[in-house]
Amino acid sequence: MAACFWLALTCLAVAQNGSSFIDSPASMARYSTAPARPQMACGDLLSLSDETLTVLSARVVPATQDAPEHCRVAGVIAPEVRLEVNLPTVWNRRFYMNGNGGFAGETPETLFRPLYRAAALRQGFATATTNTGHDASEEPLASFASHNLQKRIDYAFRAVHETAVTAKRIAARYFGRPPAFSYWDGCSTGGRQGLMEAQRFPHDFDGILVGAPVLRFVDTITSSLWNGKVLTETPMPPEKLKLVADAVYAQCDAKDGLKDGLIDDPRQCHFDPTRDVRQCAADNDSADCLTTAQAEAIKKVYTGYLSNGQPQFVGFEPGGEVVGTHLSPPLPSGQPESGWAMWLVAPPGQISRQLAFGETFMKYFALGRGNPNYDWHSFDFDKDPARLDDLRSLLDADNADLSAFHGAGGKLLMYFGWADTALPPKMGIDYYQKVLATNGAGTTEFMRLFMVPGMFHCRGGIGTDRFDAMTPLIDWVEAGPAPEKINAARVDAGKVVRTRPLCPYPQVARYTGSGNPDEAANFACKVP
Repeated sequence: MAACFWLALTCLAVAQNGSSFIDSPASMARYSTAPARPQMACGDLLSLSDETLTVLSARVVPATQDAPEHCRVAGVIAPEVRLEVNLPTVWNRRFYMNGNGGFAGETPETLFRPLYRAAALRQGFATATTNTGHDASEEPLASFASHNLQKRIDYAFRAVHETAVTAKRIAARYFGRPPAFSYWDGCSTGGRQGLMEAQRFPHDFDGILVGAPVLRFVDTITSSLWNGKVLTETPMPPEKLKLVADAVYAQCDAKDGLKDGLIDDPRQCHFDPTRDVRQCAADNDSADCLTTAQAEAIKKVYTGYLSNGQPQFVGFEPGGEVVGTHLSPPLPSGQPESGWAMWLVAPPGQISRQLAFGETFMKYFALGRGNPNYDWHSFDFDKDPARLDDLRSLLDADNADLSAFHGAGGKLLMYFGWADTALPPKMGIDYYQKVLATNGAGTTEFMRLFMVPGMFHCRGGIGTDRFDAMTPLIDWVEAGPAPEKINAARVDAGKVVRTRPLCPYPQVARYTGSGNPDEAANFACKVP
C-alpha cells in the first residue's frame, strides 16, 4: 500500500483503490508536464540576494533513503521571515508548500516538516516552508506579537504570500522556467493560511488543501476563554467525560441507520446533557451522574459563547468527550482517552490547550498588548469582543467572496473532523454555506467540503482519519474531475480495521444494506 502524500507520517494506509500518487509513477503519467533539470549551479543561487531577500545558504543535499538529491536554499525575507526552499534535481514542474500550526515560528526541522518535505521531493516537487516571521524557540506562543505590528502582519498573511512568491521565483531561476502548478497543504493554522491565500492572493496557488481552518480566529480565541471559564468554574473529572460519551453514543450512534460507533452528523442528535445524562439525586455528586452545574457546563461548551445574552459563535459537537480505548494517535500515559482531555480540560494545576492559546493571545496580541501579567479572568464577554474588531480584519479568513480565486482557475478542498475539540466543526460548514450563497451554484466547480465522522483535530479519534486528499486535489486541478468521494481508513496497531468513503458536503456515507460495514465498498455517498 502506497504511503499518503497528505501528512506522510500518519497516512500509513488508505482505503482500497485509494492509493496516493506518492511513489506511484503510473498515477503521475497522465500529467503532461515534462520534467525539468537545473540550469545553473545550486551555489549560484546566492546571487539572488537583493533589498528584500537575503539568501543565507544554497547547497546540494545528497540523496538519502528518504529523499532524492536536491538543492536546499535558506533565506530571510525582510524583515524576519525565514524560508526554506528545496529544489529536486529532477523537477516535475510542481510547487508544494505546507502550512504552520498554532502561533507558528517553526523551523524546517520541526515535527512533521521533514516528512512533508521528503514525501514531496520523492515525487519531484519543489517545496517551501516559512516560520511566518518569528522563531518560536525565542518568542513562544503569541509573545512575538508584543508591540510589533510587522510580526503580526507577517503571521496573519504576509509571510506565506511572500514566501510562495519568492520560492517560485527561486525555482524559476534555478530551472529556467516557472512552476506549471502550485499547491498548498495545511491544517488548523495552516488551514487558515490556505483560506487567506485564496481570499487575498488568489493567484498564488492552483490547488489549496484546507484542513480544520481557524477561519474565524478571533471568535475561536474568545470561545477558548469562554470554555476555560466554564470548565475552570466547574471542573470535569475524566469519569464524567466517559459518562457523557456513553450517553451520546447510546442516543446518537444509530441515527444514521447503522450502529457502528460513529456519528455521521452530530447535529441530527439534539443531545442535551441536562436531559439525556443521568442527573445526581439531590445534586449529590457521584461518579455515575452529573450535578446540575456539570450538566450546565457541558451544555455551555456545546452552545458556544454568549455576549449580552446572545449567541456569538458556534459551540462544539457531542462525540469527542471519550471515544474508546484505541485512539490514533494514543494520548500520553495516564491521560483519559478523550478529545476533551486534549483541548478542553486539563490535569489539576494546569490549564487546557485551548486556554493556553487564548491566554497568550490576550497577553500579547489583543487586550494585553505586551502585558505578560494580563489576567484572562478579567475578560468581559459583554464588552470586550467588540474591542477585538481590528484584529478580525487582520486575522480572520472568513471572506466568502472567492470569485477571484475561481476566476484564476483555482480549486479548494476543505475537510473537518466532526469530533474536533480544538475548533468547532460547524465553523467550517457555516463558511462553506456562505461561500455557496456568495458565489452561487457554480461553487462546487471550484470548492468542496468533506466532513469526517469521529475525527479529532486534523487527525485522530475513532473515525477513518487516514486519507489522501492531495491526490484528488491534484487530479481536480490538472485532469478536471471534481472529487466525488475520498477513500479513508482507520488504522489500529498498524492494521487497517475500517474503510469508508468521505463524501462532499452535504452528502454522507450510507450503508447499502449488505456486506461488511467496515468496508468502503458497501457504502455510497447520498444526501441525507
